[in-house]
Amino acid sequence: MASLPPDPALADPMMRELRERHPDVDIVLLPPVAPLAEPSATRAQCLARMQHAGRVLAILSERLDREPTARTDYWWSQEHPEVRRWVTAAGYGDLGEESAVQLLRRLANTLVHLGWDPRPAADGSPRVRGVAGPFELIARAAGDTVSVTITSDPLHVPAELHADLQAELRSTTGSRP
Repeated sequence: MASLPPDPALADPMMRELRERHPDVDIVLLPPVAPLAEPSATRAQCLARMQHAGRVLAILSERLDREPTARTDYWWSQEHPEVRRWVTAAGYGDLGEESAVQLLRRLANTLVHLGWDPRPAADGSPRVRGVAGPFELIARAAGDTVSVTITSDPLHVPAELHADLQAELRSTTGSRP
């Protein structure tokens, strides 16, 4: 019978004590995350993504003659903790006489006029996906609301830069990201 590899939790004093006090608990130690080989994004690149997504939403709102009833902006972490995408998400509610599907159609037509390449969902659901430059936009109609999510391509954003960007976002919006 093959012997089991040594328990890595026993090499760590804190984990060893945890193992001794709670033998009924399985401890799983994940390997450290390898550093990225690609260059880090600059502050200017990150701010450009943030501002561009905001401008896209502002232009859509102006062309649709509607203001979002809800909005959130955030850095979305990916498979590596320093790979992030900028996301601007908004919802258009209180549509009045216009249905959500009608607004979604107008939004898709607006994207065409703005140079995007919007495509309807293959499954026939009320959803549109458009791509332009480093951004993907997904719009969905559900009930009496149309949601819009604008997501940037992934960037290598180190923890220090991310903290600075979060602080700036909090200071300009007055909210927590």
